[in-house]
Amino acid sequence: MRTIVAAGARVERRRSAVLEIRKHLAGLYRGFVWWASLYGDVDDYYERERREQVVGLHDELSKQYLPRSVWLSEGSRKKVENFLRMSEELCSEFSAEIEQRGYPRVRNSMERRVSKKLRPLKTEVESGLEAELEEPRSRGWRKRLRKP
Repeated sequence: MRTIVAAGARVERRRSAVLEIRKHLAGLYRGFVWWASLYGDVDDYYERERREQVVGLHDELSKQYLPRSVWLSEGSRKKVENFLRMSEELCSEFSAEIEQRGYPRVRNSMERRVSKKLRPLKTEVESGLEAELEEPRSRGWRKRLRKP
């Protein structure tokens, strides 16, 4: 009976970790979309506010991901880490370009790059996380520990 309870708790922790990561992933992606879609006469304040929001969402996803990554398969971890790396690169690129050329001139290229570079990674991570929820986790780590 204890084994069943322990296994159920493990499954629930894994499910909870996957759902948390998915929530933060979606929030960060939405933040990029919002940042890239300011229209009209854009005040520097609003652009900076959106930029800071993206930076905050990236930090939040990073902090939430690390302790929960133990519940993910290696493939899913790599997908999340690729998304985090690309989002950090895009944020830095966008910030530098905005400082040089101004937001109105950079906005269209931001939209294209978010769609071209970040959306496919997000879709890949989401499908990997979905698979995490559907498949029971193997106990491969115990086998690796037993090997001489």
